[in-house]
Amino acid sequence: MRIISGNFKKKKLILPDPKVTRPLRDYIKESLFNLLAHSKLLNFKISQSTILDIFSGSGSFGIECLSRGSSKVFFIEKEKKIIEILKKNLQNDILDDNYKIFNQDFTNMNLKNSVKDKIDLVFIDPPFKFNFFKEIFIKLKDLSEQIAQSIIIVHYENKNNFVFDKYLNIIIKKNYGRSVIIFAKIKN
Repeated sequence: MRIISGNFKKKKLILPDPKVTRPLRDYIKESLFNLLAHSKLLNFKISQSTILDIFSGSGSFGIECLSRGSSKVFFIEKEKKIIEILKKNLQNDILDDNYKIFNQDFTNMNLKNSVKDKIDLVFIDPPFKFNFFKEIFIKLKDLSEQIAQSIIIVHYENKNNFVFDKYLNIIIKKNYGRSVIIFAKIKN
Protein backbone atom coordinates (compact mmCIF):
# COMPACT_ATOMS: atom_id res chain seq x y z
CA MET A 1 0.00 0.00 0.00
CA ARG A 2 1.21 3.46 -0.87
CA ILE A 3 0.28 7.12 -0.85
CA ILE A 4 -1.21 7.95 -4.25
CA SER A 5 -0.68 11.69 -4.64
CA GLY A 6 0.71 14.86 -3.10
CA ASN A 7 3.79 15.60 -1.00
CA PHE A 8 4.24 11.99 0.15
CA LYS A 9 3.40 10.36 -3.20
CA LYS A 10 4.70 6.77 -3.44
CA LYS A 11 5.44 6.61 0.30
CA LYS A 12 5.00 2.98 1.28
CA LEU A 13 2.81 2.25 4.27
CA ILE A 14 3.25 -0.56 6.74
CA LEU A 15 0.14 -2.72 6.86
CA PRO A 16 -1.22 -4.39 9.98
CA ASP A 17 -2.27 -8.01 10.23
CA PRO A 18 -5.29 -8.39 7.87
CA LYS A 19 -7.04 -10.42 10.59
CA VAL A 20 -7.11 -7.29 12.77
CA THR A 21 -7.87 -4.59 10.21
CA ARG A 22 -8.91 -4.30 6.58
CA PRO A 23 -6.93 -1.67 4.67
CA LEU A 24 -8.63 0.63 2.17
CA ARG A 25 -7.60 -0.69 -1.25
CA ASP A 26 -5.63 1.68 -3.46
CA TYR A 27 -8.16 1.66 -6.32
CA ILE A 28 -11.02 2.52 -3.94
CA LYS A 29 -8.93 5.23 -2.28
CA GLU A 30 -8.02 6.68 -5.69
CA SER A 31 -11.68 6.74 -6.78
CA LEU A 32 -12.73 8.28 -3.47
CA PHE A 33 -10.17 11.10 -3.76
CA ASN A 34 -11.09 11.71 -7.42
CA LEU A 35 -14.71 12.20 -6.37
CA LEU A 36 -13.67 14.52 -3.53
CA ALA A 37 -11.54 16.60 -5.88
CA HIS A 38 -13.84 16.76 -8.91
CA SER A 39 -17.48 16.19 -7.94
CA LYS A 40 -19.57 19.34 -8.09
CA LEU A 41 -22.07 17.56 -5.84
CA LEU A 42 -19.50 17.47 -3.04
CA ASN A 43 -17.78 20.82 -3.70
CA PHE A 44 -14.90 19.87 -1.39
CA LYS A 45 -11.39 21.32 -1.15
CA ILE A 46 -8.90 19.03 0.60
CA SER A 47 -6.27 21.76 0.91
CA GLN A 48 -6.25 23.24 4.43
CA SER A 49 -9.09 20.93 5.54
CA THR A 50 -9.44 19.28 8.94
CA ILE A 51 -10.18 15.56 8.89
CA LEU A 52 -11.61 13.17 11.49
CA ASP A 53 -10.45 9.63 10.60
CA ILE A 54 -12.45 7.15 12.70
CA PHE A 55 -11.19 3.53 12.79
CA SER A 56 -8.02 4.85 11.17
CA GLY A 57 -6.03 1.59 11.14
CA SER A 58 -2.68 2.08 9.40
CA GLY A 59 -3.64 5.69 8.59
CA SER A 60 -3.87 5.25 4.83
CA PHE A 61 -6.78 7.65 4.38
CA GLY A 62 -5.60 10.32 6.83
CA ILE A 63 -2.01 10.27 5.57
CA GLU A 64 -3.30 10.61 1.99
CA CYS A 65 -5.24 13.69 3.16
CA LEU A 66 -2.10 15.18 4.74
CA SER A 67 -0.14 14.42 1.57
CA ARG A 68 -2.73 16.35 -0.44
CA GLY A 69 -2.61 19.43 1.80
CA SER A 70 -4.97 18.89 4.73
CA SER A 71 -3.92 21.04 7.65
CA LYS A 72 -4.85 18.55 10.38
CA VAL A 73 -6.01 14.96 10.82
CA PHE A 74 -7.44 13.44 13.99
CA PHE A 75 -6.75 9.68 13.92
CA ILE A 76 -8.92 7.47 16.16
CA GLU A 77 -7.92 3.82 16.57
CA LYS A 78 -8.51 1.61 19.59
CA GLU A 79 -6.08 -1.27 18.86
CA LYS A 80 -2.67 -0.65 20.51
CA LYS A 81 -0.77 -2.81 18.00
CA ILE A 82 -2.32 -0.88 15.13
CA ILE A 83 -1.46 2.46 16.78
CA GLU A 84 2.23 1.47 16.69
CA ILE A 85 1.96 0.83 12.93
CA LEU A 86 0.10 4.13 12.47
CA LYS A 87 2.88 5.98 14.32
CA LYS A 88 5.54 4.36 12.13
CA ASN A 89 3.62 5.34 9.00
CA LEU A 90 3.50 8.95 10.22
CA GLN A 91 7.23 9.12 11.02
CA ASN A 92 9.77 11.16 9.09
CA ASP A 93 7.73 13.08 6.50
CA ILE A 94 4.82 14.43 8.48
CA LEU A 95 4.93 17.29 10.99
CA ASP A 96 3.73 16.40 14.49
CA ASP A 97 1.46 19.44 14.65
CA ASN A 98 -0.50 18.27 11.58
CA TYR A 99 -2.09 15.32 13.35
CA LYS A 100 -3.28 13.96 16.67
CA ILE A 101 -3.69 10.28 17.51
CA PHE A 102 -6.31 8.99 19.95
CA ASN A 103 -5.79 5.41 21.11
CA GLN A 104 -9.42 5.02 22.19
CA ASP A 105 -12.67 3.33 21.32
CA PHE A 106 -14.56 6.01 19.39
CA THR A 107 -17.94 5.10 20.88
CA ASN A 108 -16.60 5.59 24.43
CA MET A 109 -14.33 8.62 24.06
CA ASN A 110 -15.09 12.13 25.26
CA LEU A 111 -15.26 13.85 21.88
CA LYS A 112 -16.13 17.31 23.20
CA ASN A 113 -12.85 17.47 25.14
CA SER A 114 -10.76 15.78 22.46
CA VAL A 115 -11.81 17.49 19.22
CA LYS A 116 -12.52 21.20 19.39
CA ASP A 117 -11.73 22.12 15.76
CA LYS A 118 -14.29 22.56 12.99
CA ILE A 119 -14.18 19.32 10.98
CA ASP A 120 -14.42 19.47 7.20
CA LEU A 121 -14.56 15.72 6.54
CA VAL A 122 -15.36 12.66 8.67
CA PHE A 123 -14.13 9.31 7.39
CA ILE A 124 -15.80 6.25 8.94
CA ASP A 125 -14.19 2.93 7.99
CA PRO A 126 -14.88 0.25 10.60
CA PRO A 127 -14.18 -3.47 10.16
CA PHE A 128 -16.76 -5.05 7.84
CA LYS A 129 -18.14 -7.15 10.71
CA PHE A 130 -18.84 -3.99 12.73
CA ASN A 131 -22.54 -3.68 13.56
CA PHE A 132 -22.67 -0.53 15.65
CA PHE A 133 -23.23 2.25 13.13
CA LYS A 134 -26.11 3.62 15.21
CA GLU A 135 -23.68 4.14 18.12
CA ILE A 136 -21.29 6.00 15.81
CA PHE A 137 -23.97 8.43 14.67
CA ILE A 138 -25.22 8.93 18.21
CA LYS A 139 -21.64 9.67 19.29
CA LEU A 140 -21.14 12.10 16.41
CA LYS A 141 -23.95 14.23 17.91
CA ASP A 142 -21.31 15.29 20.50
CA LEU A 143 -19.64 17.13 17.61
CA SER A 144 -22.82 18.47 16.02
CA GLU A 145 -21.50 22.05 15.79
CA GLN A 146 -18.08 21.00 14.43
CA ILE A 147 -19.50 18.66 11.75
CA ALA A 148 -22.65 20.53 10.73
CA GLN A 149 -21.18 21.29 7.27
CA SER A 150 -18.82 18.29 7.03
CA ILE A 151 -18.69 15.74 4.26
CA ILE A 152 -19.26 12.33 5.86
CA ILE A 153 -17.71 9.33 4.08
CA VAL A 154 -18.67 5.82 5.16
CA HIS A 155 -16.96 2.67 3.86
CA TYR A 156 -18.88 -0.54 4.59
CA GLU A 157 -19.57 -4.02 3.27
CA ASN A 158 -22.37 -4.38 0.71
CA LYS A 159 -24.03 -7.06 2.91
CA ASN A 160 -24.61 -4.50 5.66
CA ASN A 161 -28.28 -3.51 5.82
CA PHE A 162 -27.97 -0.52 8.15
CA VAL A 163 -30.32 2.33 7.14
CA PHE A 164 -27.79 5.14 6.72
CA ASP A 165 -30.32 7.66 5.44
CA LYS A 166 -31.90 7.74 8.87
CA TYR A 167 -28.81 9.69 10.00
CA LEU A 168 -27.34 10.99 6.74
CA ASN A 169 -28.40 12.89 3.64
CA ILE A 170 -26.67 10.73 1.05
CA ILE A 171 -25.12 12.65 -1.85
CA ILE A 172 -23.21 9.89 -3.68
CA LYS A 173 -23.19 6.11 -3.27
CA LYS A 174 -20.60 3.96 -5.07
CA ASN A 175 -20.24 0.18 -5.16
CA TYR A 176 -16.81 -1.43 -5.50
CA GLY A 177 -17.49 -5.16 -5.45
CA ARG A 178 -17.75 -6.09 -1.77
CA SER A 179 -17.23 -2.46 -0.65
CA VAL A 180 -19.65 0.45 -0.67
CA ILE A 181 -18.68 4.10 -0.17
CA ILE A 182 -21.21 6.79 0.60
CA PHE A 183 -20.63 10.54 0.66
CA ALA A 184 -23.17 12.40 2.75
CA LYS A 185 -24.03 15.24 5.11
CA ILE A 186 -25.20 14.63 8.65
CA LYS A 187 -28.93 15.08 9.25
CA ASN A 188 -29.80 17.72 11.86
